[in-house]
Amino acid sequence: MQVLGIMKAIRLIVVLAGSVLSAFSVEIGDTYEKVITEKGQPAAKLEAGQTMVLNYADQRIKLKAGKVVEVNAKLPEAAVAPEEPPAPAAPVIAPGMWTTQYAAALKQGRQQKTKVFLFFTGSDWCGWCKRLDREVLATDKFRAYAGKNLVLVKLDFPRDVDQSSSEKAQNEQLAQRFNVRGFPTVVVLDSAGKEISRLGYQPGGPGPFIDELKKL
Repeated sequence: MQVLGIMKAIRLIVVLAGSVLSAFSVEIGDTYEKVITEKGQPAAKLEAGQTMVLNYADQRIKLKAGKVVEVNAKLPEAAVAPEEPPAPAAPVIAPGMWTTQYAAALKQGRQQKTKVFLFFTGSDWCGWCKRLDREVLATDKFRAYAGKNLVLVKLDFPRDVDQSSSEKAQNEQLAQRFNVRGFPTVVVLDSAGKEISRLGYQPGGPGPFIDELKKL
């Protein structure tokens, strides 16, 4: 009985030694042919120019110009922490610049404690919209004021300008929500997204228009 136990132990040691030897039998400088002879065909093989990577269950072997230059033991999959994809960055609207993204503007208004300025317009057909844009909104004076006090959102209803289906749907929904009856219409929201004022075209350039905004 003791002899049989000893023999079993010897067999176990030989098997374990053989597996360890097999796992690390490849050495730096070995040729590709020797690697295949020692380990058989890999589970996957990647090639780029003179560089080749052989992936086995227990090892990752890198060869260059047909010779082994790197041998790495592969970690168990459970030991490798999966990489989480980076969270998409929220769009940042530069001061004094226009956006068409209402949700992003509302979020930025909340974060910066800034009013949100909604400009409902028909940019390519509405004469009063063009005048408001040219005489007030496109001026340096208004942009300077808006850069410190407003998040600007252009909600356009053009006739000959292409828009994405998502932008069209957003603008139509917002026109219904704020009960917009004509153009141009300016709706000013506080930082919480609540309407606090409504404006339209008025003569006199950016000065009187900005004065109305300052009253808010």
